[in-house]
Amino acid sequence: MKLREIRPDFEISINVKSGNSRGNFVTTPAFSEDDNLYVHPFMHERYMIAFDGDLKIDMTAYTPGELPYYWRAVSISKAERRGRIYHVISSKIDGAKVNRRSAVRLPVGTKGVVTLQKGGLEHRVEIHNISATGISFIAREGDAPEFKRESRVRAMYTDVETGYNVDVFCRIVRVSKYNNKMVYGCSFTRVYMEIAKYLANKRIRGK
Repeated sequence: MKLREIRPDFEISINVKSGNSRGNFVTTPAFSEDDNLYVHPFMHERYMIAFDGDLKIDMTAYTPGELPYYWRAVSISKAERRGRIYHVISSKIDGAKVNRRSAVRLPVGTKGVVTLQKGGLEHRVEIHNISATGISFIAREGDAPEFKRESRVRAMYTDVETGYNVDVFCRIVRVSKYNNKMVYGCSFTRVYMEIAKYLANKRIRGK
């Protein structure tokens, strides 16, 4: 997919890395011009983000009911059009379609921490399973009333076998009750290539 082919109903999620720091930000498209995508500004604490310095940025474009597209490298600048300021996304490569249906879930059974992406209490949970496109976790009923369908959360745990630290941003897409526990199924809001490698190594170790 080319950037100019992204429709207004898509959601744009970027992952920004600078050294050991990283952040995940979400916005929606405004319009395209030439081969550039103009989006409503990425904000942090009510301020428009400046993408300056040595940054590595990848991007996922997603709309419900369709497979997401992934750009492994984009650049972002600012521009004014018709009296409004936008972030402008450009890339030298096209977006690749991500086949979520091929994702294999591996059981985890490890303690982890989940918080709302916008901030809030840290909740100790059990990480149920993980795949290259999502994760699920279990909490006691009533422990995390703020977790609802469509909530955006950050999930973290350390693999006890390999020591690998999993730290992902996702959206809750399923909520179900089992006995006195709540099971939350989540879809990643971006593509994590490193998670796919981690899972591949786990499968090799399990053979």
